[in-house]
Amino acid sequence: MSNASLKEQLQAVASQITEKTSHENKPKQKLKPEDKISKPKPKWLDYAQYGVELLRAYFPEGFSAPSEVKPLKKGIKQDLVKRLGMIETIVTEDKACMIKSLTYYVNTSAYHKSVLEGVDRIDLDGNPDGKVSAEEAKYSFDKHQAKLIERQNARSGTKESQSKVN
Repeated sequence: MSNASLKEQLQAVASQITEKTSHENKPKQKLKPEDKISKPKPKWLDYAQYGVELLRAYFPEGFSAPSEVKPLKKGIKQDLVKRLGMIETIVTEDKACMIKSLTYYVNTSAYHKSVLEGVDRIDLDGNPDGKVSAEEAKYSFDKHQAKLIERQNARSGTKESQSKVN
């Protein structure tokens, strides 16, 4: 499978998902003016999500669906760079995208929820490689809580600024 065809397939799947969700999410009741304001999806997010999909396509045992996320081994980035360097069929831009998207992947809520004390870490092939320590689990939990609080504050700040305008 060529990189161009994989990219085209991923884009086709993404457009189908977008079409489905836009039809399913049509409001049944009239929205208030403040509800209609929505920010467009940032380009960096599309890029990061595309990279994660590439990671899932090339390393399905290491990067599973969001409901099945497992902690990755320490030093996984170096392993990824090394492994991608050996695969000549992937274009350089996609390799760079996968490496950059690794940061996004390990900062998702699903990933933070998976980092629990004593859980096996996995390598690119899904093989166990170390365990999560108590300190690592606490760090991940704290990062996740901070993100939740930040998100709540952003939402309440948006609502407050919208109510001041109205």
